[in-house]
Amino acid sequence: MSGVKITFALKLIPEAVDAFCSALPETVKDTAKRPGFRDLCVVRHATDPSRLMFIETWDSEQSYHDYIAWRTERGEMDGMSAILAEPPQLDVWPILVAAA
Repeated sequence: MSGVKITFALKLIPEAVDAFCSALPETVKDTAKRPGFRDLCVVRHATDPSRLMFIETWDSEQSYHDYIAWRTERGEMDGMSAILAEPPQLDVWPILVAAA
């Protein structure tokens, strides 16, 4: 298997967006060091700047869940939940249909 894609969509409270986005370059450096990590990009919506999507590739879904558990143990997920405008949307995409 060629890994699993994870999409994690967030809608932040407007006053938190700039600080959150500014912190991401350092945050993703830590992510890249985690076991099972392959790649990650974070995109921001064109007409709603409070919407972000993380698009990640991990060796397995379990690798991703282990990573989230690590972030949770450090208290980072609690901090993120405090700035969410609505519940995040997590999706797992394990089946590759086509690639270029």
